[in-house]
Amino acid sequence: MPSNEERRQAAREKLAKQNERREADARKRKIKAGAIAGVVVVALVAAGCYIWLPQGPRAPLRVAAENKFKSEHVTCDFQDRDPVADTHKNLPAQKQQIAARRTQVTDAQKQLATMTGDQKTAGEAQIKAFSEQTDKLERQIARTEKALPAIDKLTERNKTVSKPSGKDVPNSGTLTGTLTTNSGPIGFELDRSKAPCNVETFATLIAAKYFDNTPCIRETGGAPTAASGLYVLQCGDPSGSGVGGPGWTSPDENPAFLKAASPANPMTGGSGTSIYPAGTIAVANANQQADPQSGSAGVSNTGASQFFLVYKDSTLPPNYAVIGKIDDAGLTLLKQIAAKGIAPNDGEPAATPAAPVTDGKPKEPVTITSMALAS
Repeated sequence: MPSNEERRQAAREKLAKQNERREADARKRKIKAGAIAGVVVVALVAAGCYIWLPQGPRAPLRVAAENKFKSEHVTCDFQDRDPVADTHKNLPAQKQQIAARRTQVTDAQKQLATMTGDQKTAGEAQIKAFSEQTDKLERQIARTEKALPAIDKLTERNKTVSKPSGKDVPNSGTLTGTLTTNSGPIGFELDRSKAPCNVETFATLIAAKYFDNTPCIRETGGAPTAASGLYVLQCGDPSGSGVGGPGWTSPDENPAFLKAASPANPMTGGSGTSIYPAGTIAVANANQQADPQSGSAGVSNTGASQFFLVYKDSTLPPNYAVIGKIDDAGLTLLKQIAAKGIAPNDGEPAATPAAPVTDGKPKEPVTITSMALAS
């Protein structure tokens, strides 16, 4: 029979062997896990991707920082366009539209013979208004054709500025600068919080000196007795034609924060009107509202480099992105420029006391000699 000492020695040897087996099993499991992880890493690398899982006590801080960055930036969908090619392409279609309108007038005049009294009077008034609108469109086409040499030069100018990437665009903060005209300087402030994508476009264009030595092509004003109207100086087209701009457009960023002047009309789909305060800088566009009757889907996201400076509170649909404002001294200068008057565009009727020009070009030419941001 084994002694007590022999039994204790046997127990110690058994325990030692059990510990050795446990350690060996642990080493095998560790080696197997490492091999599996290695295979996963190789597979992910081969697939060209990776998965990052925040670990450690600082992980929540990293996640919070990422979320904060995302909340302070937006992604902008800048669309490519070629204003030169578009203009050449659109002119034939526009001329066909004029011809079709002339045919409509002729057909309507034939129908007048079957009308009498008030019906005939109303028909004559409608035909006259439609004919005058058609004449105006035809004169506008003629001005565009005349400006084709200047429009064609945009091809080279647009090569000097590249479309922004649209990634990680700040949605807060301001940029200050000076728009220097042949009449004097106008200080301005661009506000990213109001229209971050459109401000990004203008910051890009200003940095490329895109606006330097370019004309302000349009001035508008209301009739002396008008309670509201459009009071702006429009600039930003190097060609001076009204159809020019860079090789991309910016997404619409409608200013919902403006004070309403009239409510939207759900029956017609109209967006109502808002008040653009004096001193506002807004982006012009060529958007067109959808027309269910004609089946037209409408056009959107056409804003680019053209902008207007508001010299008196103006009433407009809230469809023009507000990118900033000019300072008080700049507004005073802008009012002085506007006070010099409006000249009719080429081919348009001259002003008369009964019919002053309210939409044309500055009577004294206005040129942006430079536009720069403060360093």
